[in-house]
Amino acid sequence: MTVPASTIEDVHPLGEHISGMVREEQGRFRIHSDIYRNPAIFALEMKRIFERSWVFVAHESMVPEPGDYSTGVIGSQPVIISRGDDGQIHVLFNRCAHRGSVVCREERGHAASFRCPYHGWMYRNDGSLIGAAQRSGYPADFDTWGLRLAAVPHVEVYRGLIFANLSAECEPLMERLAHVRRYIDAWCDRSPEGRVLLPEGTHRYEYPGNWKLQMENGVDGYHGNYVHESFANILERSGERKASDISRTRNRVGAKNYAKGLPSGDGLLEREDGMLGTFDSSVWPAYRQQLVDAYGPERMQEALTQRNIFVFPNLYLFESHIRVIRPVQVDKTYVDVYPTTLVGATDEFNSARLKEHQRFFGPASFGQPDDIEIFVCTQTGINVDAMPWMELSRGMAREKLNELGECVGHSTDENPQRAMYRRWCGLMTAQEGARA
Repeated sequence: MTVPASTIEDVHPLGEHISGMVREEQGRFRIHSDIYRNPAIFALEMKRIFERSWVFVAHESMVPEPGDYSTGVIGSQPVIISRGDDGQIHVLFNRCAHRGSVVCREERGHAASFRCPYHGWMYRNDGSLIGAAQRSGYPADFDTWGLRLAAVPHVEVYRGLIFANLSAECEPLMERLAHVRRYIDAWCDRSPEGRVLLPEGTHRYEYPGNWKLQMENGVDGYHGNYVHESFANILERSGERKASDISRTRNRVGAKNYAKGLPSGDGLLEREDGMLGTFDSSVWPAYRQQLVDAYGPERMQEALTQRNIFVFPNLYLFESHIRVIRPVQVDKTYVDVYPTTLVGATDEFNSARLKEHQRFFGPASFGQPDDIEIFVCTQTGINVDAMPWMELSRGMAREKLNELGECVGHSTDENPQRAMYRRWCGLMTAQEGARA
């Protein structure tokens, strides 16, 4: 007997256990360690979070011309992002309609068609079937069967960022991004022309830990004084900057030194200074004047405020790069880092930005290896059954809700993480809530 997929999910063995994974009490917020180590929870995350959310899949500059393509995943499902001959962007499931093999095995390239390596079936870059090898083995009405590369139901683009959604029904992307959109705009407007490009080349790192560790970390302003202490000390020894000045700037109250938790699970770390790995544009007056000429002095200051921006569930926008989280297993994660170029800025300026990026975020850098080591430490420590709860309570007593609906705290507070897990819990328990 075949059991419908919807029935399988409705009777998921975790049941009400999920709702108890996140505990929010007066002045205290905790999450259970099982969310990092339980394979059943991970499998459910792929279904209820990644397959029901707007997920970042690529940037337009990765597929600039007709025939260009990039491959990726939505949760655990492989996809191809292609630009068709008509210039339209398509997001297609990377699965042959015949026997299920992927039809594209390269990460980026140019092709008018994709050929399945198993039996030679051919598809156009819009997903339509060109033909099946040895066509005579099929009946005359074969062409009416509707075989093709299936298209992802919803694809929308905002400021060059391509998002896809597997859900049959979903809110429009502009509604989904309503609260975080102003920060995406500011990130793009670091370019005098409002456009960001992703050059060829990706830094991919892998760590033996849960994907949510990276989700939490990018807007965690609490760990920098400790995890990245060695880098601050190197800056001091080189005479570039005193470590005490960096720490003092991070700990300052007010003056755009905030952590923000947004609706829909988004969040950001926002500082005027003190963010390691962020390029110092103050010594480039010509570039700053370009922004003033393009947008005015107030917008220039807004655009150049240091921010790490998280768009739930898998996208980070850092000053120098785009970072994409790719869950693989409950304790295995890939992260793709794409350095960015600001269109309209000089080659000299963009080259200097890239050098600063490489120094802190590159493969042989300081920042990323430090964080990966902490992810491994955490994934190891959560196996202590006698201590099952993780504390995310920092700053609850001092956070404020502003006029934009943002939960605002000090930049070392954990309100962005709390916003993430409220969204996580809401999506993971949506099926139970609907039945109740």
